[in-house]
Amino acid sequence: MRYSSKQQLEQDIRTEHDLLCAVLDQIPEARHDEQGVWGDGWTVKDLVAHLAEWQLMFLGWYDAGVKGAIPELPAPGYKWNETPRLNRGIWLKHRTRSLSSVRSDFDSGYRRILEIVQGLSGEQLLLPGYFDWTGSHGLTTYLGANTASHYRFAMKVIKRWLAGRFHGRE
Repeated sequence: MRYSSKQQLEQDIRTEHDLLCAVLDQIPEARHDEQGVWGDGWTVKDLVAHLAEWQLMFLGWYDAGVKGAIPELPAPGYKWNETPRLNRGIWLKHRTRSLSSVRSDFDSGYRRILEIVQGLSGEQLLLPGYFDWTGSHGLTTYLGANTASHYRFAMKVIKRWLAGRFHGRE
């Protein structure tokens, strides 16, 4: 989604986060470890860990950029066309963690991202290249993809799973 204002970005992030959390909160805890939500045996917990890790990666990119560095995107050792391999690595990294730990990381990443959005001006968020590391994109390109858009994706995946329909990979 392309954003035309700071308010639109912030509202989209909040709305999609709240909708996703409402769906997550309705799933019995016993089902959070049930396989088949996405990909090769992912669970709801795995999907939330995936979202949390991508939020964390954004925060790392942003922090590096604020310090004048150009972060290696999407992650060290990966190119954008290797996100399936990166996502598998994320799954392997987090699959044995507890639901409460994963949810805590997801919630804290969300709060930190909102603090960043609230602390920046519309120009800082929207202007392409305002931050060197974003190149010809505005910060919203990275923010939206790692928050609102990702939350919408996860909500669709979970709803399909709850309805008993098969899903592929991201």
